[in-house]
Amino acid sequence: MGIFKKPEYEETETDRQIKRQLAKEEKERIKKETKQTEYKKRIAKGMIGSRSMFTKAGGKGFYDEGKKL
Repeated sequence: MGIFKKPEYEETETDRQIKRQLAKEEKERIKKETKQTEYKKRIAKGMIGSRSMFTKAGGKGFYDEGKKL
């Protein structure tokens, strides 16, 4: 009954390149998502943004380096 046996699949070089490319894109996507979530958390805490106490909005900010207020 050898005529009904499925042939074994052999992975080609193109298939391996596609897998590597997909893995690379997946890593980049995960890295981008974690960076974006970290940015959103920092905005929510008020650490960055136009009204943040720690930014230098308009060239000045809450903290002026080297000057006494």
